Amino acid sequence: MDDHGIGAEQARLLLEVIGRAGIQVKQLWLHYFTLGGSAGEVEVEAYLHHCLGLPAFQRDLLAHAANELIDRQPPLRAPYTSELLHRENSDGAERTLPSVGVASGSPETMSSRPWTAEPRAAPSPPLYIWPH
Repeated sequence: MDDHGIGAEQARLLLEVIGRAGIQVKQLWLHYFTLGGSAGEVEVEAYLHHCLGLPAFQRDLLAHAANELIDRQPPLRAPYTSELLHRENSDGAERTLPSVGVASGSPETMSSRPWTAEPRAAPSPPLYIWPH
């Protein structure tokens, strides 16, 4: 694949990635520009829509800017039952559902989570009995 073909594929994938991440072209361009990019916002838009080619260094700088913006976003995660049970209502009151006697949380962190579907009593300090 020649440089033009690589640039077109890079533009297609970059536009797809920023679209999935919810990053606007203006955000991408601004971050790219702060990293030292030399193309203007209109040129970046034209590049992403295959109307203009950019040198490899500028394309890679755009990719780097996009990756940094993506890295700043919280990762997407599927919620656990316990997370949904303790999500706050819009009025700030905590919502709880009836317990069904099932452990909640991820298998790795169930014992270390400070919250569960049922309130926990504070642990009692150890009681030592010494013979007289």
